[in-house]
Amino acid sequence: MPAISFFKSRIQAMEIQPMKTSLRVFIFFTVMALSVPCSLQARELSIDQVKQNVINLYKSAMEAQPAVSAKNFKKIIDGDSEFVLLDVRSEAEFNAAHLPGALNVERGRIEWVVPDIIKKTDRAIYIYCQDGRRSGFAAERLIQMGYTNTIHISDGFEGWVTAGYYVYNIHGEFILSTGGYYKREPMVGNISK
Repeated sequence: MPAISFFKSRIQAMEIQPMKTSLRVFIFFTVMALSVPCSLQARELSIDQVKQNVINLYKSAMEAQPAVSAKNFKKIIDGDSEFVLLDVRSEAEFNAAHLPGALNVERGRIEWVVPDIIKKTDRAIYIYCQDGRRSGFAAERLIQMGYTNTIHISDGFEGWVTAGYYVYNIHGEFILSTGGYYKREPMVGNISK
């Protein structure tokens, strides 16, 4: 139990600050990696217990965040509401396809970019990622930063695509299949001239 309380206190003590995030995360995981053998000697934790602890941490973070499904978000887009839509996926994911009107701010850049583009902390901010995990953590971070009206789209881009809604990229508007992205193979064989 001392090892678990140590890690909990370390997690609670970590206030992520701009420009120090990567270093703190690196130090945290290095300390965890070096401490695991020592802590396991003090109390034998099974792999199942560790997995369950991680699952519980994830669930508590997601349950604490206001969320909306992709289908319900479509109703919001179709309405007259004013909001900002953030896509916290990578730039490559965003460029492949994104929701209409989305701004791309990768999860790791939230702390630096959002204060420059969203000045009003009470503005409605909807956040999505591929499946709802990154957006949940991004929403949690924005709330910690003082943004009071932050909602993540719980099923993310996958939920949007599964519902059959249009997505966008530099080539325009289109509908994706629910099977995902497929690389088109080059034509082989007789090509007429």
